[in-house]
Amino acid sequence: MDTVPQLLKDLENLSLTHKSFVNVGTGTTEGDYVVDISVQASSDTDPLIAAASSNFSICLMSLETLKPINTIKGHTDTITKVKFCKSNRHLFYSSSKDKSLRCWDSRISKQVQSFEIPSSVRADLLSMDISESGRLLCAGTESVKQESYLLFWDSRQPTVLGCYSECHQDDITQLSFQPGSDKILASGSSEGLVCSFDLSETCEDDALQMTFNAESDVVRMSWCGAGDECIYAVTTDNMFYVWDNEEGDSLSSIKSLGDLQGSTKNTRVDYIVDCIPSLTATADDRSSAVVLAGTYSGEASLLWHQEESKSKTVCSLSGGHTAPLRCSHWDAQTRMLLTGAEDSMVCLWSLKESESPPAILKTKTQGKAKSRPSVSRSGKKPYDKPKR
Repeated sequence: MDTVPQLLKDLENLSLTHKSFVNVGTGTTEGDYVVDISVQASSDTDPLIAAASSNFSICLMSLETLKPINTIKGHTDTITKVKFCKSNRHLFYSSSKDKSLRCWDSRISKQVQSFEIPSSVRADLLSMDISESGRLLCAGTESVKQESYLLFWDSRQPTVLGCYSECHQDDITQLSFQPGSDKILASGSSEGLVCSFDLSETCEDDALQMTFNAESDVVRMSWCGAGDECIYAVTTDNMFYVWDNEEGDSLSSIKSLGDLQGSTKNTRVDYIVDCIPSLTATADDRSSAVVLAGTYSGEASLLWHQEESKSKTVCSLSGGHTAPLRCSHWDAQTRMLLTGAEDSMVCLWSLKESESPPAILKTKTQGKAKSRPSVSRSGKKPYDKPKR
């Protein structure tokens, strides 16, 4: 197994391999951006990418080439999350502000199941995740009259299995099952709270294990560390936190972009996108993190941050996007990074150097992406998008 220093050294060679417009199928990419991306579990065949667009569609793409394969339509409002199932690689799920949670089969590009929301819950779905075995689904809602819900389904049944309603009073923007687990779940909300639950407990009070305070709207949250025993969070005002979920200790924090930049004065940073989970809280003292940051013009960087020391630029990611990044996906096995942005582009970054500058792939139905005002990161929720 490679050491953290060796992995950081390898990341210095990360470069753009492919880039492609999502197949929005509208004749133009103006005003559309990539909301979320998920990658199919590996097999002998080329894995697929599911890229959710702000025009309410999902584009299936080849991971190896980023070539668009099919566009799936069905949602009538902003898609807030898309996620492939690990136990059945052909299935993926999506949640939306149209108050629906749907299951799709990538082989036929069609919906195969829809999950019912109780009539008493009149709220949009803002987040979603599926457990390791694919048996348990969870979705988080927006807050209506200071009430928000974690809804649970058995993936084989359309009706709700149960719900939690006490831990959050604001929009539940993030959900993440601990990798390899069906029972440990983390949630993040607009009130700044990050909670972890043990779903094997019989009631919500007993299930709640830890509560952390991110002090601002949580826009990104998941698991990190050598054994995925830590939780990290990114907020709308570009704060970053890492906590030990077992002991409750704070391991790392970035309270301002100035803290992140440190000695990297030649690297411009306008916002934090995400982190590399397999290189965050993995050093001996677990106080370090590799953070993906970006600029409003589409440039991006991977930065090594360590508590009580200056940050270091690991690599600069240029030539890909021309607008702010919205989402990313890091594959620790293949060491490939996927990014999606407001320019309607998905970019693939890998350690394999391209022999020539990557061509932009787009379908016949697509036009050139026109310039438009950027969606501000400040005070803007990640799923916001005006209805058409």
